[in-house]
Parts: sequence; C-alpha cells; structure tokens
Amino acid sequence: MSSTRPLHLSVPPKTAGMNDLLFVANAAGESATAAAMFGGKPTARVVGIVRSFDRFNTGMRVEGNIKRVEYLRGLSAIHYAMREHGCRYGFILTEIELVLVRNGIANTPFFGDLEVTSVQLAASAPEGDASTLPQETPLTACLALWGLCQLAADDTPASHAHWRAEIGAPAEGTRRKAQPRDSWIPQPQLAEKREAKRSRGWVWPEDAIGRKELGKRGVRYGGV
Repeated sequence: MSSTRPLHLSVPPKTAGMNDLLFVANAAGESATAAAMFGGKPTARVVGIVRSFDRFNTGMRVEGNIKRVEYLRGLSAIHYAMREHGCRYGFILTEIELVLVRNGIANTPFFGDLEVTSVQLAASAPEGDASTLPQETPLTACLALWGLCQLAADDTPASHAHWRAEIGAPAEGTRRKAQPRDSWIPQPQLAEKREAKRSRGWVWPEDAIGRKELGKRGVRYGGV
C-alpha cells in the first residue's frame, strides 16, 4: 500500500488482552512476530481494529456520558494495540466509517494523546468525470487508508512523525508521561477504577509501575 516498499495488511493470531479483530501492516520482508519469538512484543507500522458502529462511532463523543464511555473504550482499544506494537498510527473500521488515529508526534508520545479524524465509507469519487479537479475529489476510506500507510513508509513524508513510537518495556514507565485529561471526558466510576486495578494493575497513567504489568523479568521490549 506504499510506493517504495509495499505495506501488507494481515491478521495476526489472537492474543490475550485483544478482543477485537486486529489488522497489522508491515513492509515486505518484515515480521510482526520476530521480536515476540524472543520474549519481546510484536511490531507493526500501522494497526487497526474492527468494531460495530453501535459500539463505536465518532458521534458518540458528543452524546451523553454512557455513549462517551463507550467511545473512549474504542479509543482505548486501538491505543493499547498501538502501544503493544510500538507504532504511532492506527485505525478503527466500522460499518459506516474509517477512523484514523495518531498518537502524538513526540518520539515517546504522551500516554492517551490521540488525534482522531474519520472518513465515511459512503464517500466516493465521481466515476468517469474528467472535468473534476484533483482538489475537488472527495477523500474516500480507501484513499485515507492508503495515505495512512504512506505515513508509515520507509521514507517518512516531510513534516510528519515517524511511524515508530518509543514505548519501551513497562519497567521504563513511559505510560507515566501523560497530560491532564480533556474536560469532556467523564470521570471514571468506582467500579471502573476497581476493574482497571484488577485487570492491569493501575488506574491512572501516573500511578507507580506495578508487578502485574512488568511481565517477564529482564525483558526489554525496545528491540531484540
């Protein structure tokens, strides 16, 4: 899907912590699982998940708190996949839209700093109309996905951030690099805090690194 060295989209084996259908994009000759064979994390240049529109759509952001929480769960899922694969770019595909996500521009991005935009799947370019100017051609989902893969190509376009995000091993605590929450985000309920503590070992990004998230001792996920 890129001009110099094509990116290939594939579906890796399902892993713990990922309940959605996952797509990963890598350049020809790269393996998403090579690092995982030696105890590290898988790598990808772009990751994507699939969700039904009633579980995730961009309109939920401006609805009531219940819908906002569901929207945030979708963003949390793609954010988790991006950090697990050490990449900056991702997407969420539903029946109605393609949502494109970027995790900041810093080498080690702020935890949860997601820039989001979307393209409706119904958008299409006019067929057989030579009079249409390039700047008038609508952005379609296929073109948007192609552009996202261009950003993750071998040669990063000027003024854009490299696809690799320096996340490191959990012991390095990069999740503690976080900014204040946006005002529109609902405060978590007590039950949600308890579930977060139980499942991942921490509630807020700035919390101390716990034994639950360290995994295998001595493993550093920055590379093999």
